[in-house]
Amino acid sequence: MMMTGSASQSPRFQPKSRPRPLTYLCLSNVSGVINSISVLWQCLSPAYGKLFKAIMTQPFRFAHISDIHLPTFIRDCTPPTAFLNKRFFSALSWFGNRQRIHGKEVTDHLIADCLKSAPDHILVTGDLTNLSLAGEYERASQWLHSLGNTDQVSAIPGNHDLLLDTPAAQSGLTSYDPFMQGNYGGATALFPFAKRKNDIVFIGLSTAIETPLGWCSGRLGQGQRERLRTLLDEAGRDNLCRIVALHHPPAGPQKPNGGLDDFEDFTRIIADCGAELILHGHTHQSSIYALQGPQEPVPVLGVPSLSVRPHKGHHPAGCWHEYTIERQDEHWQIMLDVHRYSGLERPPVRIAQAIVKPA
Repeated sequence: MMMTGSASQSPRFQPKSRPRPLTYLCLSNVSGVINSISVLWQCLSPAYGKLFKAIMTQPFRFAHISDIHLPTFIRDCTPPTAFLNKRFFSALSWFGNRQRIHGKEVTDHLIADCLKSAPDHILVTGDLTNLSLAGEYERASQWLHSLGNTDQVSAIPGNHDLLLDTPAAQSGLTSYDPFMQGNYGGATALFPFAKRKNDIVFIGLSTAIETPLGWCSGRLGQGQRERLRTLLDEAGRDNLCRIVALHHPPAGPQKPNGGLDDFEDFTRIIADCGAELILHGHTHQSSIYALQGPQEPVPVLGVPSLSVRPHKGHHPAGCWHEYTIERQDEHWQIMLDVHRYSGLERPPVRIAQAIVKPA
Protein backbone atom coordinates (compact mmCIF):
# COMPACT_ATOMS: atom_id res chain seq x y z
CA MET A 1 0.00 0.00 0.00
CA MET A 2 1.02 3.50 -0.18
CA MET A 3 0.69 6.96 1.18
CA THR A 4 0.74 10.38 0.65
CA GLY A 5 1.09 25.77 4.34
CA SER A 6 -0.52 27.89 2.37
CA ALA A 7 1.57 28.70 -0.59
CA SER A 8 1.72 32.33 -1.65
CA GLN A 9 0.25 33.08 -5.00
CA SER A 10 2.70 33.51 -7.81
CA PRO A 11 2.83 36.97 -9.38
CA ARG A 12 0.69 37.53 -12.42
CA PHE A 13 2.27 36.89 -15.75
CA GLN A 14 2.50 40.08 -17.75
CA PRO A 15 2.72 39.38 -21.51
CA LYS A 16 5.33 41.37 -23.34
CA SER A 17 3.31 41.51 -26.55
CA ARG A 18 -0.32 41.37 -27.55
CA PRO A 19 -1.67 37.87 -28.24
CA ARG A 20 -2.09 36.87 -31.87
CA PRO A 21 -5.65 36.88 -33.24
CA LEU A 22 -7.49 33.56 -33.06
CA THR A 23 -7.82 33.44 -36.86
CA TYR A 24 -4.06 33.64 -37.21
CA LEU A 25 -3.58 30.83 -34.71
CA CYS A 26 -6.03 28.62 -36.55
CA LEU A 27 -4.52 29.26 -39.96
CA SER A 28 -0.96 28.80 -38.74
CA ASN A 29 -1.61 25.43 -37.09
CA VAL A 30 -4.66 23.80 -38.66
CA SER A 31 -3.49 20.26 -37.97
CA GLY A 32 -2.87 21.05 -34.30
CA VAL A 33 -6.38 22.43 -33.88
CA ILE A 34 -7.90 19.37 -35.57
CA ASN A 35 -5.90 17.04 -33.31
CA SER A 36 -6.99 18.99 -30.22
CA ILE A 37 -10.66 18.73 -31.20
CA SER A 38 -10.22 15.01 -31.83
CA VAL A 39 -8.66 14.42 -28.41
CA LEU A 40 -11.37 16.45 -26.69
CA TRP A 41 -14.13 14.50 -28.45
CA GLN A 42 -12.54 11.20 -27.48
CA CYS A 43 -12.31 12.21 -23.83
CA LEU A 44 -15.94 13.28 -23.73
CA SER A 45 -17.34 10.33 -25.65
CA PRO A 46 -18.81 7.37 -23.70
CA ALA A 47 -16.14 5.04 -25.04
CA TYR A 48 -13.42 7.06 -23.29
CA GLY A 49 -15.40 8.13 -20.23
CA LYS A 50 -14.09 5.44 -17.91
CA LEU A 51 -10.49 5.97 -19.01
CA PHE A 52 -10.80 9.72 -18.45
CA LYS A 53 -12.31 9.14 -15.00
CA ALA A 54 -9.53 6.73 -14.05
CA ILE A 55 -6.88 9.27 -15.02
CA MET A 56 -8.56 11.92 -12.86
CA THR A 57 -8.88 9.62 -9.79
CA GLN A 58 -5.39 8.24 -9.32
CA PRO A 59 -4.64 6.80 -5.84
CA PHE A 60 -3.33 9.38 -3.36
CA ARG A 61 -0.45 8.29 -1.12
CA PHE A 62 0.68 10.00 2.05
CA ALA A 63 2.96 9.34 5.00
CA HIS A 64 2.01 9.75 8.66
CA ILE A 65 4.83 10.28 11.17
CA SER A 66 4.79 11.47 14.76
CA ASP A 67 6.68 11.91 18.02
CA ILE A 68 10.07 12.50 16.46
CA HIS A 69 11.68 13.84 19.66
CA LEU A 70 14.71 15.31 17.92
CA PRO A 71 17.77 15.32 20.20
CA THR A 72 18.08 17.98 22.90
CA PHE A 73 21.59 19.06 23.93
CA ILE A 74 23.00 20.57 27.12
CA ARG A 75 23.83 23.73 25.17
CA ASP A 76 20.10 24.23 24.61
CA CYS A 77 19.45 24.48 28.34
CA THR A 78 19.75 28.23 28.83
CA PRO A 79 19.04 30.37 30.71
CA PRO A 80 19.04 28.44 34.00
CA THR A 81 15.92 30.32 35.11
CA ALA A 82 14.02 28.55 32.32
CA PHE A 83 14.22 25.39 34.45
CA LEU A 84 12.64 26.73 37.63
CA ASN A 85 9.44 24.86 36.76
CA LYS A 86 8.26 21.47 35.45
CA ARG A 87 10.83 21.69 32.63
CA PHE A 88 13.49 20.76 35.22
CA PHE A 89 11.89 17.34 35.72
CA SER A 90 11.38 16.85 31.99
CA ALA A 91 15.07 17.60 31.46
CA LEU A 92 16.00 15.00 34.07
CA SER A 93 13.87 12.47 32.22
CA TRP A 94 15.42 13.30 28.84
CA PHE A 95 19.07 13.35 29.88
CA GLY A 96 18.63 10.47 32.30
CA ASN A 97 16.83 7.90 30.16
CA ARG A 98 14.76 9.06 27.21
CA GLN A 99 17.72 10.19 25.10
CA ARG A 100 18.80 6.54 25.03
CA ILE A 101 15.37 5.45 23.81
CA HIS A 102 15.07 7.95 20.94
CA GLY A 103 17.78 7.85 18.28
CA LYS A 104 18.46 10.33 15.50
CA GLU A 105 19.91 7.47 13.46
CA VAL A 106 16.51 5.72 13.57
CA THR A 107 14.75 8.89 12.44
CA ASP A 108 17.21 9.45 9.58
CA HIS A 109 16.94 5.83 8.41
CA LEU A 110 13.14 5.85 8.35
CA ILE A 111 12.89 9.28 6.74
CA ALA A 112 15.23 8.15 3.96
CA ASP A 113 12.87 5.21 3.38
CA CYS A 114 9.86 7.51 3.43
CA LEU A 115 11.29 10.03 0.97
CA LYS A 116 12.44 7.23 -1.32
CA SER A 117 8.82 6.08 -1.61
CA ALA A 118 7.88 9.61 -2.81
CA PRO A 119 4.50 10.04 -1.08
CA ASP A 120 2.14 12.73 -2.34
CA HIS A 121 2.09 14.31 1.12
CA ILE A 122 3.69 13.97 4.57
CA LEU A 123 1.68 14.52 7.76
CA VAL A 124 3.54 15.16 11.04
CA THR A 125 1.42 14.95 14.20
CA GLY A 126 3.59 16.62 16.81
CA ASP A 127 6.27 16.22 19.46
CA LEU A 128 9.24 17.29 17.39
CA THR A 129 10.88 18.72 20.52
CA ASN A 130 11.32 17.59 24.12
CA LEU A 131 11.62 20.67 26.33
CA SER A 132 10.24 23.51 24.18
CA LEU A 133 13.56 25.36 24.02
CA ALA A 134 14.66 27.89 21.41
CA GLY A 135 17.40 25.68 19.95
CA GLU A 136 14.94 22.79 19.64
CA TYR A 137 12.43 24.87 17.70
CA GLU A 138 15.13 26.00 15.30
CA ARG A 139 16.23 22.43 14.56
CA ALA A 140 12.61 21.25 14.30
CA SER A 141 11.90 23.91 11.68
CA GLN A 142 14.98 22.94 9.69
CA TRP A 143 13.96 19.29 9.90
CA LEU A 144 10.45 20.01 8.61
CA HIS A 145 11.90 21.94 5.67
CA SER A 146 14.14 18.95 4.89
CA LEU A 147 11.02 16.82 4.29
CA GLY A 148 9.67 19.01 1.50
CA ASN A 149 8.07 22.35 0.83
CA THR A 150 5.06 23.69 2.68
CA ASP A 151 2.70 22.34 0.03
CA GLN A 152 4.09 18.81 0.48
CA VAL A 153 4.22 18.73 4.30
CA SER A 154 1.66 19.48 7.03
CA ALA A 155 2.44 19.59 10.75
CA ILE A 156 0.66 20.12 14.06
CA PRO A 157 2.16 20.56 17.56
CA GLY A 158 2.21 18.03 20.39
CA ASN A 159 2.40 18.49 24.15
CA HIS A 160 6.23 18.50 24.12
CA ASP A 161 6.13 21.34 21.60
CA LEU A 162 4.32 23.46 24.20
CA LEU A 163 5.66 22.08 27.47
CA LEU A 164 5.20 25.54 29.00
CA ASP A 165 2.85 28.11 27.51
CA THR A 166 5.27 31.05 27.67
CA PRO A 167 5.92 33.91 25.22
CA ALA A 168 9.23 32.23 24.32
CA ALA A 169 7.49 28.94 23.53
CA GLN A 170 4.75 30.64 21.50
CA SER A 171 7.45 32.51 19.58
CA GLY A 172 9.33 29.26 18.96
CA LEU A 173 6.19 27.54 17.69
CA THR A 174 5.83 30.17 14.97
CA SER A 175 8.71 28.40 13.20
CA TYR A 176 6.15 25.64 12.43
CA ASP A 177 3.68 28.12 10.95
CA PRO A 178 4.56 27.58 7.26
CA PHE A 179 3.49 23.94 7.66
CA MET A 180 0.27 24.80 9.51
CA GLN A 181 -1.42 26.86 6.80
CA GLY A 182 -4.60 25.89 4.98
CA ASN A 183 -5.95 26.50 1.50
CA TYR A 184 -9.55 25.38 2.02
CA GLY A 185 -12.57 26.57 3.95
CA GLY A 186 -11.26 29.99 4.90
CA ALA A 187 -9.52 30.70 8.20
CA THR A 188 -10.52 32.74 11.24
CA ALA A 189 -7.70 31.36 13.42
CA LEU A 190 -4.56 29.27 13.03
CA PHE A 191 -6.37 26.07 14.12
CA PRO A 192 -7.91 24.11 12.73
CA PHE A 193 -6.37 24.55 9.30
CA ALA A 194 -7.57 22.65 6.24
CA LYS A 195 -5.17 21.79 3.42
CA ARG A 196 -6.74 20.36 0.30
CA LYS A 197 -4.76 18.06 -1.99
CA ASN A 198 -6.78 16.89 -4.98
CA ASP A 199 -9.96 15.44 -3.44
CA ILE A 200 -8.31 14.92 -0.04
CA VAL A 201 -8.46 17.50 2.74
CA PHE A 202 -6.21 17.36 5.81
CA ILE A 203 -7.74 19.09 8.84
CA GLY A 204 -5.05 19.90 11.41
CA LEU A 205 -5.98 20.47 15.06
CA SER A 206 -3.87 21.58 18.01
CA THR A 207 -4.30 19.77 21.33
CA ALA A 208 -1.11 21.26 22.80
CA ILE A 209 -1.69 22.94 26.17
CA GLU A 210 0.39 23.49 29.29
CA THR A 211 -0.45 20.90 31.96
CA PRO A 212 0.48 20.37 35.63
CA LEU A 213 3.55 18.36 36.57
CA GLY A 214 3.02 14.67 35.80
CA TRP A 215 0.27 15.32 33.27
CA CYS A 216 0.50 15.30 29.47
CA SER A 217 -3.13 15.60 28.40
CA GLY A 218 -4.46 17.78 25.60
CA ARG A 219 -7.47 19.91 24.80
CA LEU A 220 -9.11 21.39 21.72
CA GLY A 221 -11.30 24.06 23.26
CA GLN A 222 -14.67 25.36 22.11
CA GLY A 223 -13.35 27.56 19.29
CA GLN A 224 -11.51 24.73 17.53
CA ARG A 225 -14.42 22.36 17.99
CA GLU A 226 -16.88 24.79 16.40
CA ARG A 227 -14.61 25.43 13.42
CA LEU A 228 -13.95 21.69 13.07
CA ARG A 229 -17.68 21.07 12.76
CA THR A 230 -17.96 23.74 10.07
CA LEU A 231 -15.02 22.35 8.08
CA LEU A 232 -16.27 18.77 8.25
CA ASP A 233 -19.71 19.82 7.04
CA GLU A 234 -18.29 21.87 4.16
CA ALA A 235 -15.85 19.17 3.05
CA GLY A 236 -18.61 16.57 3.28
CA ARG A 237 -20.83 18.60 0.97
CA ASP A 238 -17.90 18.88 -1.45
CA ASN A 239 -17.54 15.06 -1.37
CA LEU A 240 -13.92 15.23 -0.18
CA CYS A 241 -11.99 12.59 1.76
CA ARG A 242 -11.71 14.20 5.22
CA ILE A 243 -8.60 13.32 7.25
CA VAL A 244 -8.57 14.74 10.78
CA ALA A 245 -5.16 15.02 12.46
CA LEU A 246 -4.49 15.69 16.15
CA HIS A 247 -1.68 14.76 18.52
CA HIS A 248 -3.63 13.21 21.40
CA PRO A 249 -5.80 10.12 20.90
CA PRO A 250 -9.45 11.16 20.80
CA ALA A 251 -10.63 8.00 22.57
CA GLY A 252 -9.55 4.44 23.19
CA PRO A 253 -6.94 3.10 25.63
CA GLN A 254 -4.86 5.89 27.16
CA LYS A 255 -3.53 7.09 30.48
CA PRO A 256 -6.08 9.07 32.51
CA ASN A 257 -3.63 12.00 32.66
CA GLY A 258 -2.55 11.77 29.02
CA GLY A 259 -5.63 11.79 26.83
CA LEU A 260 -7.89 14.40 25.26
CA ASP A 261 -9.78 16.35 27.93
CA ASP A 262 -12.72 17.22 25.68
CA PHE A 263 -12.90 13.87 23.87
CA GLU A 264 -16.66 13.58 24.49
CA ASP A 265 -17.30 16.80 22.58
CA PHE A 266 -14.98 15.63 19.80
CA THR A 267 -16.74 12.28 19.46
CA ARG A 268 -20.13 14.04 19.24
CA ILE A 269 -18.83 16.15 16.35
CA ILE A 270 -17.66 13.02 14.52
CA ALA A 271 -20.99 11.31 15.22
CA ASP A 272 -22.84 14.29 13.71
CA CYS A 273 -20.55 15.21 10.80
CA GLY A 274 -18.47 12.13 10.06
CA ALA A 275 -14.96 11.91 8.62
CA GLU A 276 -13.09 9.36 6.55
CA LEU A 277 -10.01 8.95 8.78
CA ILE A 278 -8.69 10.25 12.13
CA LEU A 279 -4.94 10.09 12.85
CA HIS A 280 -2.95 10.77 16.02
CA GLY A 281 0.35 10.16 17.78
CA HIS A 282 1.30 10.66 21.47
CA THR A 283 1.01 7.09 22.76
CA HIS A 284 4.10 5.75 20.91
CA GLN A 285 1.99 2.71 20.08
CA SER A 286 0.26 1.34 17.00
CA SER A 287 -3.48 1.42 17.55
CA ILE A 288 -6.66 1.14 15.53
CA TYR A 289 -10.25 1.55 16.66
CA ALA A 290 -13.29 3.48 15.46
CA LEU A 291 -15.62 6.30 16.41
CA GLN A 292 -19.23 6.23 15.34
CA GLY A 293 -20.09 8.48 12.41
CA PRO A 294 -23.54 9.50 11.18
CA GLN A 295 -23.76 6.51 8.84
CA GLU A 296 -20.73 4.29 9.43
CA PRO A 297 -17.76 3.94 11.82
CA VAL A 298 -14.81 6.29 11.32
CA PRO A 299 -11.40 4.57 11.67
CA VAL A 300 -8.95 6.07 14.20
CA LEU A 301 -5.28 5.10 13.89
CA GLY A 302 -2.28 5.92 16.05
CA VAL A 303 1.31 5.71 14.83
CA PRO A 304 4.30 4.87 17.09
CA SER A 305 7.16 7.28 17.67
CA LEU A 306 9.35 7.64 14.59
CA SER A 307 12.62 7.62 16.54
CA VAL A 308 12.44 4.76 19.06
CA ARG A 309 15.38 2.36 19.05
CA PRO A 310 14.59 -1.35 19.40
CA HIS A 311 14.33 -1.77 23.15
CA LYS A 312 13.02 -4.79 25.01
CA GLY A 313 10.10 -3.93 27.23
CA HIS A 314 9.61 -0.47 25.74
CA HIS A 315 7.46 0.91 22.95
CA PRO A 316 7.66 -0.60 19.44
CA ALA A 317 10.68 0.32 17.34
CA GLY A 318 10.29 3.45 15.26
CA CYS A 319 8.01 3.31 12.25
CA TRP A 320 5.98 5.36 9.83
CA HIS A 321 2.60 4.66 8.28
CA GLU A 322 1.90 4.81 4.56
CA TYR A 323 -1.68 5.32 3.41
CA THR A 324 -3.20 4.88 -0.02
CA ILE A 325 -6.57 6.50 -0.70
CA GLU A 326 -8.61 5.69 -3.76
CA ARG A 327 -12.08 6.80 -4.75
CA GLN A 328 -14.33 4.00 -5.96
CA ASP A 329 -17.57 5.45 -7.31
CA GLU A 330 -18.92 7.55 -4.42
CA HIS A 331 -16.89 5.79 -1.72
CA TRP A 332 -13.32 5.95 -0.44
CA GLN A 333 -11.01 2.99 0.07
CA ILE A 334 -8.12 3.56 2.49
CA MET A 335 -5.24 1.10 2.84
CA LEU A 336 -2.28 1.03 5.22
CA ASP A 337 1.33 -0.14 5.06
CA VAL A 338 3.53 -0.05 8.18
CA HIS A 339 7.28 0.57 7.73
CA ARG A 340 9.17 -0.47 10.88
CA TYR A 341 12.83 0.09 11.75
CA SER A 342 14.85 -3.13 11.74
CA GLY A 343 18.44 -1.89 12.01
CA LEU A 344 20.75 0.45 10.14
CA GLU A 345 22.05 -2.28 7.85
CA ARG A 346 18.61 -3.37 6.64
CA PRO A 347 15.69 -1.61 5.01
CA PRO A 348 12.66 -1.09 7.24
CA VAL A 349 10.33 -4.07 7.53
CA ARG A 350 7.21 -3.46 5.48
CA ILE A 351 4.24 -5.07 7.17
CA ALA A 352 1.51 -6.41 4.89
CA GLN A 353 -1.06 -4.07 3.46
CA ALA A 354 -4.30 -3.76 5.39
CA ILE A 355 -7.63 -2.27 4.40
CA VAL A 356 -8.48 0.42 6.95
CA LYS A 357 -11.66 1.57 5.26
CA PRO A 358 -13.28 -0.56 2.55
CA ALA A 359 -14.99 1.21 -0.34
